[in-house]
Amino acid sequence: MNNKYFMKTLPLAVSLALGISQAHAEFGIGANIELDTDIIDAKDSDTKFEQGGRIEVNVTGKTELNGYFVEGKGSGLLKKNGDTATDDMWVKFGNDTWDVQAGRFEAVNLFPLGKDTVVAHAGDGMGARVYEANLVRGRAGDNGGQFALHVRPSSTLSFELASIWGDSDENGNNEEVFSGLRPSVTFTGEMFSLTAGYEVLKYDQETTSGGVTTKTEIDKSGFGLTGNIRFSGASINLNAAREEIEDAGSDITVTSLGANVTYGAFGLGAIHSISDTGAKDDPTVSTLYVAYTLPLFNIDNASITFAGSTSSADNLAGDTDDDLHKIRTRINYTF
Repeated sequence: MNNKYFMKTLPLAVSLALGISQAHAEFGIGANIELDTDIIDAKDSDTKFEQGGRIEVNVTGKTELNGYFVEGKGSGLLKKNGDTATDDMWVKFGNDTWDVQAGRFEAVNLFPLGKDTVVAHAGDGMGARVYEANLVRGRAGDNGGQFALHVRPSSTLSFELASIWGDSDENGNNEEVFSGLRPSVTFTGEMFSLTAGYEVLKYDQETTSGGVTTKTEIDKSGFGLTGNIRFSGASINLNAAREEIEDAGSDITVTSLGANVTYGAFGLGAIHSISDTGAKDDPTVSTLYVAYTLPLFNIDNASITFAGSTSSADNLAGDTDDDLHKIRTRINYTF
């Protein structure tokens, strides 16, 4: 081989090899503020005026090499009341066909609410329940953990297997252990998508009273089915979910239905839920919500949203009913 030719071509070959294996890295940081001012009118109580909000700080990163990637995200919340919290904190690795995600995150949404600036249900704690197929969706607390496997065999079909486990007792003494699984499948077409999933969550709770320790097993399971249709600038969600609760010998079945539409800055939705408790009359709750967003002075990433929610519940504990109405003004600025 000609030594002069070899010396000339060697740097080029090395450069090409380094170029092929060179990692592509991305990094981002951003924040947004969300401030809510509410007027709340509930049955049997005076009208309340409240204000809350938070600043969310997001840090993201992604590195790709030879068809594989590692990605991470951290979201911190600075709340108006002085508290701090973590929204998302996860790492994900894999390729275009599969990946594994671990940390604190939300799995696929089986009951999307659309433009849900404010959605408040009447009858909470009085027997009325709404099930959104989110028992194992995620964002576990300080003492919980999550893993999820995502598989995408084609551009139209994807699978997710999400898991959650932990001990809700801050002392970590295994007195309130929980674990859950949540498989789901999504089919995406040109103008529609369909997602179906099933979840199961188990609790093992130990309570001590008068020196006697009692163990209670609680089993919850359910499924969710949601379809999305997109046409002429509108996005429509149709949701159905059903939950089975077994708690200390009592069986409760919750069936929830929802529909919502988002068109540009406008959103409208409705939810109806029935709880079969075995009583003569089943508790029911119906909620209607609406929202509309306007830009602030045509400034990019600044908006104000006017939203409202009205809800009524019947056949509650003690043969009572309940009403709850809420109006919210939300100011949002992303910077």
